[in-house]
Amino acid sequence: MSQQVEEMPGAPSTVDTGNPFPGLRPFKIEESHLFFGREGQSDEVLLKLSKNRFVGVIGPSGSGKSSFIYCGVMPILYGGFLTDASPNWEVIVTRPGSAPIDNLSEALLKTAKDYNMADTEDKKIKRTIVSTLLKSSSLGLVEAIQQSRRSADINYLVLVDQFEELFRFKDSTDPNSVNESLAFINLLMEAINYEDAPIYVAITMRSDFIGDCAQFPDLTRKINDSHYLIPQMTREQKRRAIEGPVAVGNARIAPRLVQQLLNDLGDNPDQLPILQHALMRTWS
Repeated sequence: MSQQVEEMPGAPSTVDTGNPFPGLRPFKIEESHLFFGREGQSDEVLLKLSKNRFVGVIGPSGSGKSSFIYCGVMPILYGGFLTDASPNWEVIVTRPGSAPIDNLSEALLKTAKDYNMADTEDKKIKRTIVSTLLKSSSLGLVEAIQQSRRSADINYLVLVDQFEELFRFKDSTDPNSVNESLAFINLLMEAINYEDAPIYVAITMRSDFIGDCAQFPDLTRKINDSHYLIPQMTREQKRRAIEGPVAVGNARIAPRLVQQLLNDLGDNPDQLPILQHALMRTWS
């Protein structure tokens, strides 16, 4: 460790003292005990999700949207926060990329044990079947979930992370690309509106792509009704994001280093991943 991040004497050996900082990647749900600085912000997101079966978490690049969903929202969701819904949840995480429907089909299959145990050829066949189902109708997502549903008391959250990829990878000169974006959005909207299936949708999206949503009226209405603009972290919240994981790792960080990091970070929200990366390297 750096001389400015020191292991606490007498730290119990049963505590994991591995690197508590993820670096440039988002936090994972199993790292929620290391996620500090956004305490108390999850309730509003979950209230919007409960009321509308949809929520869009929106913010600038690097503001921690994905980490907030994984470590701030999902643990509370699994804890049964939505009192009008079953406490049993299955979360389907997907990113649009250049093939949003194919990626969604794979995300749906990854929740099934038989898919994860299948060989490469069987997986390919299963992906083709589900992808064809999704592309056959705007109710394809509802049908795919109902076919794979193992219990009547399971709710489904479809989390579309980095939703802006739908626009970044779209080729406006290619009709097929434009049509697939529309079809993907229709799948999500129909699933939300289908009252007989407990399907909820959450998206994370960079705020500079909000204008691209205007070309899709149903999506625009949903975002207008139920979005959460992730707040810029205060200096004190950033301090907790630095000192909290260090304490969990049974170490101490020099106050002078904390002040230097906070001063260097300033008010620029897209520097949070850089901060995490610097702390990860400092810890090593």
